[in-house]
Amino acid sequence: KMVEAFGGVLNLVIWLLLIVAGGDYAYRCLLQTKGFIDQYGFGDGAVFMTRLVGTCVGASTAVAIVLLFIGPQGAWAFVVYGWIQALLAAIFGYNTVNSEWAEVEGVKVTPEGYIAPLGFLILNTILLFNMGDILYSTSAAV
Repeated sequence: KMVEAFGGVLNLVIWLLLIVAGGDYAYRCLLQTKGFIDQYGFGDGAVFMTRLVGTCVGASTAVAIVLLFIGPQGAWAFVVYGWIQALLAAIFGYNTVNSEWAEVEGVKVTPEGYIAPLGFLILNTILLFNMGDILYSTSAAV
């Protein structure tokens, strides 16, 4: 039934992958904050912003989990939000990694700053194309 609600195994697997990846980032930002900021050399001053990002990712992950069980029908705005957020993160991540901010003493710059968002962007793009009829529908799958 869940596979049918998501329009096939591929879409469901992508949805689950987004939940796992988002959950991992949220967990690291919110509950392993010190380790996360140390990994990238952000410094202790980044605690608030790291946790703020964690709340955003955590909220999206929680919504994705709820939609997993109640169905994605009519959830186009949620997937579009994920798409737009990933697009912006990829653009600004790339710009940041290739700017003077990447040269700050102690900061450990990695292409993860734009590659991870590109992955989220690709996955959300696939969902938008594959699940368009479901995401724009207001009736539950039969």
